[in-house]
Amino acid sequence: MKKIIIGLVSNLVAILLAEYLITGFQVVNDWKGFAIVVILFTIANSFILPILRFVFKPLIWLTAGLLALAFNGLLIYIVDILSAGITISGPIPLILATIVIGMVNATFAYGAKAFKA
Repeated sequence: MKKIIIGLVSNLVAILLAEYLITGFQVVNDWKGFAIVVILFTIANSFILPILRFVFKPLIWLTAGLLALAFNGLLIYIVDILSAGITISGPIPLILATIVIGMVNATFAYGAKAFKA
């Protein structure tokens, strides 16, 4: 339960920061739409991403983690397709959002491990 709460908070902060920093990455101002985007992205990060990482672990090692970054971008793009609450206008905002969201999530994951959450 703690991991899901940390994931929700991490994705909330990451999406807000990406929207603030990146032109072309927009999330709706409606709190319900924003909540749907955060929940969809948390579900994708919690369930789909670990499966992809397990299946493609050797390729992730061979590409020095770039494939994992590509999987994160793919999940953000899928959330963009599934939800009307997020708009990504082009590949450059998608790449930048992937980097920002990945850095924020990595920071939260490191903090959770450091504090044994």
